[in-house]
Amino acid sequence: MNKKNNLLIVSMLSVASGGSAWAYDAKDDAEVVKERQSAEYAQQGIRTGAFTVLPKMDMTNQYDSNIYKRDKASAPNAEIDSYVAHFKPGVNVRSNWNRHSLNLKFDSDLTQYATQGNQNNYEDLFTRLDGRLDVVRDSYLDTGFAYNSVHEDRGSPDQINGKTPTFYDTKAIDAFYTHKLNRVSVKGGLDTIRYDYQDVLTSLNTPLLMSTRNHWEYAPSIRLGYEIQPEYEAFVKFVYKEADYDTLTRSSGAGIAYNRNSTGYNALGGLAFDLTDLVTGDMSVGYLQRSYVDSRLPDISGINGFVNLKWRPTALTTVNGKFSHDILETTQEGVAGTLASSISLGAEHELMRNVVLSAGGSFTNNDYQGFIAPNLENRNDKVYGGNVAAKYLLNRNLSTDLAYNYQSRDVNYVFSNYEVHQVMLNLRGQF
Repeated sequence: MNKKNNLLIVSMLSVASGGSAWAYDAKDDAEVVKERQSAEYAQQGIRTGAFTVLPKMDMTNQYDSNIYKRDKASAPNAEIDSYVAHFKPGVNVRSNWNRHSLNLKFDSDLTQYATQGNQNNYEDLFTRLDGRLDVVRDSYLDTGFAYNSVHEDRGSPDQINGKTPTFYDTKAIDAFYTHKLNRVSVKGGLDTIRYDYQDVLTSLNTPLLMSTRNHWEYAPSIRLGYEIQPEYEAFVKFVYKEADYDTLTRSSGAGIAYNRNSTGYNALGGLAFDLTDLVTGDMSVGYLQRSYVDSRLPDISGINGFVNLKWRPTALTTVNGKFSHDILETTQEGVAGTLASSISLGAEHELMRNVVLSAGGSFTNNDYQGFIAPNLENRNDKVYGGNVAAKYLLNRNLSTDLAYNYQSRDVNYVFSNYEVHQVMLNLRGQF
């Protein structure tokens, strides 16, 4: 029996988390869609002194219809499908202290492809250590360090010619101090992220110098809030951002080199609210700007905004909505950056105490600023996504779910579109 068949059998005996395989959300659990679990199904963890340890293990059986995210019109049989096996051990460690806190989170995604595994397999690792120091009442310091070893999405225009995924590491350090005096709150601090990319080869074994994308990003910020009444807070926020690259950056790893160092800011004003736990969220609008050291790269500016809403129409149903508009980094030739607008809507319903249904959709518009090749028309990507899932909790230690994800991209350049269907069956063990 060959290696491909062995992998296929292992994959079919395993099951997977119903989450999307396109990206990992490294945010804290409180920031993602809440998993509804009654007390008898909630993970208990292991108490060890002042800490609680919560281990888990996901095993994934996935079918992916287009593993390279290629345009089916670009060549005969351009779309290649595969069964994919994911193994996802992880653990959370949380302190049980009355004051202060210290938390450690580790997640992983060890992935094996049944088709062309030597060009697609990856081992993603995600770690974060964070804590809170309570200084006085309503005054505290939050700080954290995260290290991730991950791969870049196959659909990224910045590495589309790579024979293998582009692998890179991120190291993030953040520290924020919050103080509240009567109705006024102040939060200030710094986000710092380091990106380190590995060079890859093309199908012709020529190098793509992805390491020229190595850089630091610094984002100091300050937020001032005023509590109009207990359920409403008006706020203003200012973020300064600087990108500092180690060297000139090669376009897509092989093209013209640019100095992509830049500075910019994001100024916002908005409202945060909590209407008796029925509707919670925040919305803001403002202005953003980015200037680049290289004179060949145009400045970017425009109206900016963010919306985060959570609506609970019933005790068993939660609806989440998000909108964002921001500037993203890119290495496309002649492009300064990408104006990315994203909107998503998702719903989760507890059909029974141990049966949870969910569905969602998303749309992202990526507008590349200053695109000059292969013609003068700016590149524009429209990315559509949708998902449905059903989760069944056998007990507090075992759960299974079945999920379907869909994604498509519509680009105004030929042979850049794609469509992907993913079906996943999941088994999670936790203690």
